[in-house]
Amino acid sequence: MGFIAPSLGQRQSTPPYTGLGLDFHLGLMGLELGPGDNVSVAVETNGKGFIGFLAELPGAFVRGRDEAEILSKVDWEVKTYFDWLGIPHFSLGRTRIIERHSCQLMVEDADGEILLTADRSSMNQEEFRRLAAITRYSGKTFVSLYDSSQLRDWVDSSRVRKTFYGETPKTIREVFNHVAGTQHYYLSRVGLDVKQGGSFLDIRELGLERIWNLFQDKGNSLAYRVDGESWTVKKVLRRFIWHDRIHGKAITRILAKQKRLGLIESYEDSFRFGLR
Repeated sequence: MGFIAPSLGQRQSTPPYTGLGLDFHLGLMGLELGPGDNVSVAVETNGKGFIGFLAELPGAFVRGRDEAEILSKVDWEVKTYFDWLGIPHFSLGRTRIIERHSCQLMVEDADGEILLTADRSSMNQEEFRRLAAITRYSGKTFVSLYDSSQLRDWVDSSRVRKTFYGETPKTIREVFNHVAGTQHYYLSRVGLDVKQGGSFLDIRELGLERIWNLFQDKGNSLAYRVDGESWTVKKVLRRFIWHDRIHGKAITRILAKQKRLGLIESYEDSFRFGLR
């Protein structure tokens, strides 16, 4: 399995997540789902929009107008997440809501603040290594999706509107730049500062290194309270993956529309969303 993580408190110049190949099977990635297992969903809502986070699959999510709608989408989200990581399909148990969180944020626009029970749970170095590997792979997938696109400045008129963070990105390039910039925001939630500049993947890698150093010192036990929202190391990594996925889906929808309009012949479905 490559690098063996040192014990806590021992400094190591090479982060434990480096050198990990893309041999994504359940045991290696530490995903807590096996045949017959239940899928746990944490629901966040403001009463107008609902979003569910799949606790066993970091960054996996479903959205809808009510709980029934988000629960109806869980099976497909699990399937596409497994396809993305190259995990063979198997039968799961029930889908169950394990926690609910109410907030005043614009959940209908995918804003949220929930700190999952899973975000607060303890994490050893091997678990960090696995979660960081998914976070890296997610970033690489997002960049691959962007690099494969052609009409990056084509405006999707259906996306021209305002949301909680300003104008909605309406081109592939704008979506990519938004995700790239938000990497700095997530790192700042746990007191980390990464210099502006550098490529998307340079920032992702440097961020993972800084998070690893923080994890060596504090583990996952410390909850940071910033602007009224609570964060842990686990939550930052989960949010990286989630943000890649939700905006990767936005880019894929733009590409699917370009194909329907005859502007492009085909496109790369890097996250395996299977959109039609």
